[in-house]
Amino acid sequence: MPALLDVVFSMILGFTIILIIINANMIVGEGWFAFNNDVLVQQMLISTASLLEGELRNVGYNVPKGEHLSTGVILYADDDEFRFATNLKDDNCSVAGIDVVTYSLGPKGDTSYQNEEIRILYRKVNDCEPAGVGLVTHLEFKYFDILGDTLITPLIEPGNVYMIEIEMEIQSPYGVYRDPNTVQEGERDAVYATSMWRQTRLASKNFMLQTRNWKLPSD
Repeated sequence: MPALLDVVFSMILGFTIILIIINANMIVGEGWFAFNNDVLVQQMLISTASLLEGELRNVGYNVPKGEHLSTGVILYADDDEFRFATNLKDDNCSVAGIDVVTYSLGPKGDTSYQNEEIRILYRKVNDCEPAGVGLVTHLEFKYFDILGDTLITPLIEPGNVYMIEIEMEIQSPYGVYRDPNTVQEGERDAVYATSMWRQTRLASKNFMLQTRNWKLPSD
């Protein structure tokens, strides 16, 4: 009888240790997944933010100065789309003279990722096909005149833009599913790593640059 009890206790102890190991592996796996997601989101944010900030500082680069406010280097300005004139020298889609670059957001649901809020950030040069340059869940451009007043979008006279504010949110394409019993109506069924970035009042000496004697590539 004592030998049988020893066997039973050993089996119980063995199963307990196995469960502890399995649970520990699950915790480590979830932690590693979350850490990798955080790193991925930070890398995505830095890459996209650096591209946007760098290119917006080159708005109007090497574009001749003109006279009329309504024909400035900023061609179109909305809260989720921005089009400007510049002079690209190392882009496959650049043309001789003035190039037109457009940043815009694609619709939700246009990707196959688990995160249904992800939208593709497109960059289009002249008449070339738009290229995806980032994955974002929120992107908003805000525009200010020389007095610092907010301009209402879409802008009727984009030549009035003196400063731009960019607000961007990036989330991981994949997340950790929540316990279905804890998900309330209207809540998301998974948790996604998230990072925010805001460039406040980005200014360029070329924003107020006016142009003349040049035509758009499609003209």
